[in-house]
Amino acid sequence: MRKSSLFLLLVVEILALFIFENMRALFTTLERNERQAIIAHADLQAEMHILLALRDGQPPGQSKYFDRVSPLRRGESGQQIVAADNGLRLEIRKPVADGRGLLFSRTVRSPQLRSFQGMKKVLSLMVLFLGLAIAASGIYFMVLLRRKKTEPAPEAGSPLQDYLVDLKSAQLELQDLVASQQRASSAQEQLNKSIINNARLGMIYLSADGRVEIFNPAAQELFGRGFAAVKNQPLAEALPDHAELAEFILAGDRKRSAEFENGPSILAVDVVPVGAGRDGPVATGDNCLRGGDSRGRLALIRDVSDERKRERVRRQKDNLLMLGEMAASLAHEVRNSLGVILGYTKAMSGEPEKTAKVIREVQFVTEMMESFLRFARPVEKIARRPVDLGALIAAAAAAHDLAGELPAGRLELQSDPLLLNVVFGNLALNARQAGAKSLRVEFPPGDVPNVILADDGRGISAANADKIWLPFFTSRDKGTGMGLATVKKIAGALGADIQLLNPGEPGARFRITFYS
Repeated sequence: MRKSSLFLLLVVEILALFIFENMRALFTTLERNERQAIIAHADLQAEMHILLALRDGQPPGQSKYFDRVSPLRRGESGQQIVAADNGLRLEIRKPVADGRGLLFSRTVRSPQLRSFQGMKKVLSLMVLFLGLAIAASGIYFMVLLRRKKTEPAPEAGSPLQDYLVDLKSAQLELQDLVASQQRASSAQEQLNKSIINNARLGMIYLSADGRVEIFNPAAQELFGRGFAAVKNQPLAEALPDHAELAEFILAGDRKRSAEFENGPSILAVDVVPVGAGRDGPVATGDNCLRGGDSRGRLALIRDVSDERKRERVRRQKDNLLMLGEMAASLAHEVRNSLGVILGYTKAMSGEPEKTAKVIREVQFVTEMMESFLRFARPVEKIARRPVDLGALIAAAAAAHDLAGELPAGRLELQSDPLLLNVVFGNLALNARQAGAKSLRVEFPPGDVPNVILADDGRGISAANADKIWLPFFTSRDKGTGMGLATVKKIAGALGADIQLLNPGEPGARFRITFYS
């Protein structure tokens, strides 16, 4: 082999070694990034698993995404990768609300990771082979330089051409792998975006300096602001009407939870610190959680208004049952005493007018006691079947000489028509006694069925707005004050809640919300 050909071969081998060494470094970086992406996605899946399980009121259980989910006696937080028989295993420790924790275990693997590891092994062998080839070529080149006599070199073009063809083939293979990685990254990005955009929880992610980077559709609906209006804005400016909530999200560096009132709504907020702290990177991807910042925060927000209203209805129902048990005995004794008084009064003579007044008062008190005893008895039998609310309300209005104004649509639900007839009948009677001539019905849209009844009577004063639901409270002479108290009690038994919407205004407007 001629010295010029050998020198050219040596240069090509050095260039090839440089190329393959850089390619190996590239695949080492891709392998590390893929492993971090798997860890980040697993951490997010663990957080979502705990939050969704707590939202549904169920203890966290097994997950399709993890190989194993095990309980921990103490609430711990951390990540580690340990060696296993089938490769590397990721272990994530997460605390739960009751002071204990969960251990999420998953094998660190993916098609891209296997491709990167396999390609890195091939490139390592190529680097080793080229290193040996360069050493051998260098030694041979030094031997040729010492020879005075040059030997005729065989044809060198053909081996060099074959080598260049192999190098071109390796380049094409590398391009295919890079394209495959780009497709996998794009698919991962689309998955992250789909989770964020379709989640029913409001998600707000803040960067290290407290600026909004994620504001998903659920959060936009909760706060009535678009993503374009809050993007890259400080949280206090993005949510100017929620200073207390913004301060809570920005404060502290630990996972925290709280509830805030947002007008008629109640918002439950969970704040999760996000970033590369002692637990490592958390997530990657455009418009997704960015790792590398231990001060980033992810706020998960949900509307728990209906849950809290159901709890209030249950508490009211329990309070009414306890009140009924306590008062039933008292009412029984009072009624017996009134019976004795009435008997002696009828036996009196000489002053018939006074006797008649005493008898009327005793009969009135007796009637009131009877009403209270009926109120105190629990609603035991509830027969649920399809009920057309519009038809039921129209019949109650007509029974009390009120003109009914029904909406074009209809509202049907599963409930007890007899108990509902008592509710609407008492409301219609109350409206008639307040001077109303008509009763207007509305069926507002919403996830929970509800109906609004509005009359054109005198209305209810603001001072009496909270008293009208109490037994014996009445603004009329000789009224028993049991009508609206009975309405409240039966509504609670049916799993509903009734509210006065316009205290202090002419014409009373009541909303009944049916939670079950």
